[in-house]
Amino acid sequence: MRPMARSLAIGLLALSAAGDAESILKSVTWTGWFSDADCAAGRVASGKISATNPDCAKQCIEKGIAPVFISEQAKAMFTVKDRDVIADLGYHVEVQARLDEAAKTIEIQKVTQLGEAGVACARPRKVNF
Repeated sequence: MRPMARSLAIGLLALSAAGDAESILKSVTWTGWFSDADCAAGRVASGKISATNPDCAKQCIEKGIAPVFISEQAKAMFTVKDRDVIADLGYHVEVQARLDEAAKTIEIQKVTQLGEAGVACARPRKVNF
């Protein structure tokens, strides 16, 4: 193959690959909770798709642990890309986002707080008399 034709072929393959990378992102509207990867991993792995303690998650995120979104629909967690989630910790939320299933990442476009989750470990114990 001639050098110029080879360069053209490589350029077309690169453009094609870039188009394929873009096509793996899909739009989703899901409900769930924000947390940090450490607090959420064990719960999600054991099948507990629910909120985590927002105070603990905040401390972990501030220490550098990756923020995640726990999806009720996907029954999985996804690393949140380029979004501060601190203000939404502890709330059951609906997100509109772009999902990369292969990378297990989610780009949040819009968040709607549906209500406080009130995680069980953060509630005072009920006393029966």
